[in-house]
Formats: sequence, C-alpha cells, structure tokens
Amino acid sequence: MPFNIKSCVEYARKGLRSTLYWAPGGYRAERFWKRRHLRYKFDMRGVGNCGLTHAENVDDYRRATEVFLEHCQLHNVDFKRARMLDIGCGTGHYADVFRQAGGIRYVGIDITDALFADLRQRHPDFAFRKLDVTQDPVDGIYDLVIMIDVTQHITDEKRFAKTLQHVKACMAPQGLFIVTSWLDESARRSFYEVSRSMDAYRREFPEGQFSQPVRYRDKYLFAIQRPETPHDRA
Repeated sequence: MPFNIKSCVEYARKGLRSTLYWAPGGYRAERFWKRRHLRYKFDMRGVGNCGLTHAENVDDYRRATEVFLEHCQLHNVDFKRARMLDIGCGTGHYADVFRQAGGIRYVGIDITDALFADLRQRHPDFAFRKLDVTQDPVDGIYDLVIMIDVTQHITDEKRFAKTLQHVKACMAPQGLFIVTSWLDESARRSFYEVSRSMDAYRREFPEGQFSQPVRYRDKYLFAIQRPETPHDRA
C-alpha cells in the first residue's frame, strides 16, 4: 500500500481530538461544543456539515426546514399557541423558524452558552438557558420539544436514556417530540457521534405514538406523541 501522508495527518488529527475531549463514559461535550461554536459562531458549518461551505449548509438546512414544517403541519402544530423547547439550540436556527411561523413562547437550551449573547439580542423575548439535558431535568411543560441533529452526540447509552426520560417528563399531554436520527446502528461511530436504531427510542417511549420517519438531511426525522392519560384528565 503506498504511503499517503495526507491520510496519516488526518488520522493523527482525529486521534488528537478524541484524546483532547476524552472523558469516562463519553467525551467532554461542553468543552467540545463551546470550542466549536466559538470557532464557527453563526457559520452553519459549526452545527451542520463542516465539509460543506456555509452557503451549502444554509441551502441544506433550508430544504430540511421544509421537511420539519411539513411534519409539524401533519401533526397540527399551532405555532402561535405552542410552548416550544429546543434542545441543543446551537445557532438558533429553529428559534428563527419558530418566530417566522408565528411562535412566541420559546425556550432554547444548550450545553454551552457560547452564542447566547447574540441569540438574546436577536430574540430578546425568547429564553436561552445553559443546561446539560443528559444530567439535569428541564423546567416547564412544553407542547413541542425538538432535538434536531442532537441525539447522535449523546454517546453514552445511560445518558441517552436519561435524556429521553427528561424529555418525556417535560412534555404536555398530547405533546409532540420531534427528533432526528440515522436509525441505523452501523451508520456512524466516532468519539462524539453514535448511531442508533428506532428501537432505542421505542424503549424510552413504549407508550408513545411514533410517526413514519422521513428523510432529513443525512438522517431521518420523526415525531413521538405523548398520549393523554387518565391522570392528565383528573
């Protein structure tokens, strides 16, 4: 096999990154995402595909947003009335989408507050909170909870399960959880990404009503609805 210095350099860089962010049971997510957000700021390569240009990512997210809005319409989401929780709000892309759709009650949470100052200027009447949802529960009850391009970055299975339990606990009766995933356990694996099948989500929402997954960027998007229980009606 011929010697390829470019491949060797890239392999060494990946090894250095994984060592830099290594932590027992996963990786130092707050450190990783803070550095990434500070590097890219509102360049969409930070939350999208860093192998594409910012403009290419913007176009990719434009098409993906259409899929998201179509799914919300399918489930009769009333943005003007909905209480929305955006987990892993990043650059505030879905805060923008929510406002443009008429939404007024929005909470965005992220593991780092690196972009919050700018987001609060852009959306002074929206709330942005620093929170690690893999560890801590979320305050409030929400009609719409989204985790877009987020769950694959929870690499520890116990933290993944705990996260979805935190999501379920903050959902209103008949609330909707919209999430993305590769839905293929073998799709990808790195120090900060892991792919899962639909079974991983069904285990945490055994009573949930699952929608048919639809293509969303390089993944699938689907919704889980929390059914109303007799306790809710009491």
